[in-house]
Amino acid sequence: MKENSVDVWDAFLNTLENRGYASVDWEVAPDDQEKLIEYFKAKIDEGVSDGKTSLPPDLIDYIYRFPKEMRWALRVHAEGALERDPDNGAAAKVLAIETLQVFDGVTVPLSRKRPLVEKAMALLSKDVEICFFAFTKYGFCEDEGVLKALERMFERLQETSQETQYRWVNRILYDYSEVWLRPTDLYEGLKTDDPLIERWNVVFSKIQTVLEKQLAQKPNDWNASRMLAEIHETLGDTEAVKSVFKEAQPIFEKVLEQKPDDWNAQNALANIHEKLGNTELSRQYQLKQDPTLAWEEQILPDFSSATVDIDGNSISLTDYRGKVVLLDFWAVWCGPCLGEIPNIKEVYEKYHDKGFDVIGVSFDKDEAVVREFIKEKEIPWRQILDSGGFKGVFAEQYGVRGIPAPFLIDRNGKVISVKARNQLLGELVAAEIEGKKE
Repeated sequence: MKENSVDVWDAFLNTLENRGYASVDWEVAPDDQEKLIEYFKAKIDEGVSDGKTSLPPDLIDYIYRFPKEMRWALRVHAEGALERDPDNGAAAKVLAIETLQVFDGVTVPLSRKRPLVEKAMALLSKDVEICFFAFTKYGFCEDEGVLKALERMFERLQETSQETQYRWVNRILYDYSEVWLRPTDLYEGLKTDDPLIERWNVVFSKIQTVLEKQLAQKPNDWNASRMLAEIHETLGDTEAVKSVFKEAQPIFEKVLEQKPDDWNAQNALANIHEKLGNTELSRQYQLKQDPTLAWEEQILPDFSSATVDIDGNSISLTDYRGKVVLLDFWAVWCGPCLGEIPNIKEVYEKYHDKGFDVIGVSFDKDEAVVREFIKEKEIPWRQILDSGGFKGVFAEQYGVRGIPAPFLIDRNGKVISVKARNQLLGELVAAEIEGKKE
């Protein structure tokens, strides 16, 4: 890292493939720890300037990966800085995000969390990130704290661009990696006489305004349309919901006229027709968007006779007749695929001896990377490598346009589901093998 010419934090992140997200297992090298500690101490000591700090905005995403010793050093320094200067918002923010995370299975009591994050928000009058962070961490409380964090957030967003406002609204509503309970979930849980309803209505009005401005600038933004419809639905305005979808329909139909294979337009029209009650049209667009859906309830054709696994051994679906099989299309570079592997392993370990098996089909180009990953993660099932990816033999034969694509196949070779992920995988396998749901 070049301390004089390049920001230490950016230099550190740029040494990590995909800015650190390619692997959840990376650790801060010992020789980098001291440089980073000194870097953050300096940022903490700078305090607040014009309602903001110079702390890197992605610190929240990385701090939980820091070693204990490094977090402890930063906490001690921040505590000292805040004691010397109670208005040091940088110190308050470090303490807030360090305390509100869960480290080593230790959960800090809410009574300790609240004062720190409240102090950080009060001292950082132009920091949107700390409000979003508070919203995500207060989400499990379902109380006024969540609402207050959002109110503060929108106060600060008023001074930002439409693009910035839209990005944060998108995170509030659809950042499933951070948001435990979305605003719509919290609102729907309120009683009709709850005194917070009016304040929630104001927040939703601000969200609607941001989404409407986005659609005025970019009418074919499907995410904006569906979010706006969802807000109207939460507020009980069914006519407004229909209006949003009816306005969006001709826009995406025109997109498909110009680009018949446009995935986003196909997805939008599938959802629009489903919401408008046009079931058959919705199904047609679903199949255009995801051809794999056509395999459900059908016998899946076998691989070509020349197919071999990664070790060069012949493999076919007929080899697995009599078993419940997950045909899992995946890749090492696919984050959601890697996130699903622990779930697949859990189901495999539970039901393998009872007749469940897995065949992996990797769309990676580098066989060595796949082998190393399989060895590191101790994946026991057989793997096929199709380095052609979405232009390869398997994608062409089965219509795979996106991964993960998990085909769950019954004992007779019929496809049960092409969406067998997360909890659904365990439920479907249990239903097939034990005749019941988990």
